[in-house]
Amino acid sequence: MLSNSVIESSFMTGQLNLDAIVIDILKYNNGYIIITDNSPFYPENYKWGDQKSDIGIIVFSTHILNIVKTYTAAIIDGQVYIGQNIPNKLNSEDKLIPAHYLESLNGLEEKVIIDKRIIIGKKIELSVDAEARHKISAAHSMAHFMSLALNKVANKYWNKNYDTDSLGNFNLDKASIFKSSISELQSVDIYRFGKSIKKKGFDKAAFLQDINRVNEEINLTLKNWLSTGREIQVEYTSKNIEDLRLWKSTVENHPVIIPCGGTHIKNTEEIGDVKVEISPGESDEYVVITTHCQLRS
Repeated sequence: MLSNSVIESSFMTGQLNLDAIVIDILKYNNGYIIITDNSPFYPENYKWGDQKSDIGIIVFSTHILNIVKTYTAAIIDGQVYIGQNIPNKLNSEDKLIPAHYLESLNGLEEKVIIDKRIIIGKKIELSVDAEARHKISAAHSMAHFMSLALNKVANKYWNKNYDTDSLGNFNLDKASIFKSSISELQSVDIYRFGKSIKKKGFDKAAFLQDINRVNEEINLTLKNWLSTGREIQVEYTSKNIEDLRLWKSTVENHPVIIPCGGTHIKNTEEIGDVKVEISPGESDEYVVITTHCQLRS
């Protein structure tokens, strides 16, 4: 019976390459899932799938296999549950793990179908696509700075007390974030300004009326903040995917902390430019904020 007790995840350490033992291989959709006892791959979060998962390769003997996506999975009573099939309620002994998805086994399909032992129990090398990881991590870090800048600029539109961020500004990002998507050098955050945000004390009408000025002020704020290098850390207490991790940096000489399970760059010096664009959403309740960034050459 499969057990998750021996499985670790190492993406939070910043590791990009490691050797691991294959625990299982199974058919999934039109491809295959490979589960290993350790992995440097960041898996897409099955509840809040904002950050794009890692891609990369597996080297097995003389074979190079392409990992095109990494899912979050769980092994429950020996059964593998992947992505949205993971039960809503997990027991304390249940553990989330990375599941590497491959569209092809590059000629090994027939051998694996006949006997899984050709690969199960064998050592393989896992390598994350470093360039893709770096670009996604850059976008994720800039999305956090954007959210802090948004909170700062929008602070004057509140007429009631609400939860504050690390800089002491009312946390509009927390109050209204609806959906987020983080890919290579770009994040797209959709905010919903419905009745609930008004009840919390936010002046939606005034904010939307000033939206162009808000956009300019966010960009100016980010430019000032990122004019000098700032160290970024991801603090973790274990290699369990489900455990809390914290994104940490500094802004205006103040430490800033945001709970975050994703990957990040190590210093803002890695960023050459950042530009935020605010646009209307699918209705007047929604605003879309797109953050573009470029790596320093």
